[in-house]
Amino acid sequence: MDPTRRRIRKIDRDAQRFVARALDNTNLSLSDYDMIHTVEHRPGITQEDLRRKYAQDKSTIARRAAKLEAQGYLERRPHPDDKRRKQLFITEKGRAVRNAKVDAETFYFAWLTAELDQEELSALCPLLDRLQLRSRDERRQDFVHLLETYARTHPHEET
Repeated sequence: MDPTRRRIRKIDRDAQRFVARALDNTNLSLSDYDMIHTVEHRPGITQEDLRRKYAQDKSTIARRAAKLEAQGYLERRPHPDDKRRKQLFITEKGRAVRNAKVDAETFYFAWLTAELDQEELSALCPLLDRLQLRSRDERRQDFVHLLETYARTHPHEET
């Protein structure tokens, strides 16, 4: 039984919907924003690295990168060691849209927590920090422990 009843996910989904509505003039999907965010934090990341990170096929990543490049959010350059590989870099336009997304998220979460008093926020924030750090640490290990536990407790039936 999930004691949170997936409330964190539901709040996140509402936040994403708000951001999409607030930035509706960009025509970008949440996946596009994620790619821009990743490229900003990992300048020169290759399309292959993105393929692995997002567990998507090569052509999907190439199409998304080409679309974001055509729209002026990213720049693709040949890898210095292998001209067949492409490295990605954020443009000023990409940085601006990423900052606009962060601003919209910040606005949403400030609104969401506005009715909480200081005592409630003081109780909530450390708990969210613990959950976020636990999640981040497992993600950085590529979910290896969590996937092992899930596989052990949720065996797949062969069809």
